[in-house]
Amino acid sequence: MILYFNSGSCSLASHIALEETGLEYAAVRIDLSKDQHQTPAYLAKNPWGRVPALDVFGTILTENVAILQYLADLVPEKKLLPAPGTMSRAQATRWMALLSSTVHVAFRPLFRPSRLASTTVGQQDVFNTGLRALNEVLSKLEAELAGRATILESGFSLCDAYAFVFALWTQRPNVRELLVPTPNLHLIAKSVAARPAAQAAMQSEGVQFLERLAHALNVERA
Repeated sequence: MILYFNSGSCSLASHIALEETGLEYAAVRIDLSKDQHQTPAYLAKNPWGRVPALDVFGTILTENVAILQYLADLVPEKKLLPAPGTMSRAQATRWMALLSSTVHVAFRPLFRPSRLASTTVGQQDVFNTGLRALNEVLSKLEAELAGRATILESGFSLCDAYAFVFALWTQRPNVRELLVPTPNLHLIAKSVAARPAAQAAMQSEGVQFLERLAHALNVERA
């Protein structure tokens, strides 16, 4: 299998998942800052021009929600997600869908305002409006994560690996001092960061989970 990823993007969730499976794979970086996702070669693999994309012996699978479930089902003995057909699996899918469709999307106006407005004034308005919306999303996420060491009651799952991505995003310099405290999210992220699979994926991508920074910001803003 071949994973196409961009460092520090949402594809990190699939990268961690591959490491958790213990299966053989190769990782190919698609540098979004250099528009490598818009090359004819990559668009032939994923016409949407996004990451992640997983080449499974010639068949291309895209979207984290699909990739995470596929990988978990390849190694059911590792219990990376609850068994298919159970309410626990439905709840896990619900969490992954929420992270994909609501949490991820809420970051976009802050990271890519140029996709939503063409003028400087318009982009600043997008940023400001997006910041308010993102803080509302993070506040709701924090409330739902209260009292949880992991997202699912059964323990670590690939839902936690997916949530880890957004904990990293809250640490980005251009937004970290503007966001509401997220200690519950960071508690889960801390446990994910300690796992060998996450450490291997982060090392490969050149990213770090800044535990001390996250803790300091949450204390100061609490």
